[in-house]
Amino acid sequence: MKRVDFANDPTGPDWVMIHQILGRKGSRSYLMLVFGLGFVIASLAVDPATNCHGSSECAPWLAPLAFGMGVWFALGGLLGLLRNPRRGSRINARTGELMWWKEIHASASGSLMLADVAVIHIDTTSDTYTVKLFDALGALMPLGGAETITWRLQQWARDVKQRYSHIAVQAAS
Repeated sequence: MKRVDFANDPTGPDWVMIHQILGRKGSRSYLMLVFGLGFVIASLAVDPATNCHGSSECAPWLAPLAFGMGVWFALGGLLGLLRNPRRGSRINARTGELMWWKEIHASASGSLMLADVAVIHIDTTSDTYTVKLFDALGALMPLGGAETITWRLQQWARDVKQRYSHIAVQAAS
């Protein structure tokens, strides 16, 4: 039996709620590149000899630190654009399987049966949004994270609940 790479072919008659984003279509790599280039340009624009406060406090290490940090972020953003990793998820309507994938690391791909999920917990109260799946016994189930699901997390959870009525949706607020 041939193994199907579901990240390369996310379509088909049984697949619903398909979400896939490429590295070049997301904003993360572009923001890292712009942020890094901003620090590089700012550090090169500062003359270390005149980088002193009025009370003669100087920080000659600040410009090289900003330059190094800028290069680090700019390279990260550029590599993200060149590599163009994919991440996403989809549900097989026939089998009830939720699949997710992140090409950043091979262990970040997987699947689970939605019949085993009892609760979808969404937390949007902090800077980083989290989605957690729990089974009927309250045990945490594996999921690739909020970045594999569409950015409209609560709508996604409502859509899953509409298809699988046994799942409860909890939103932390």
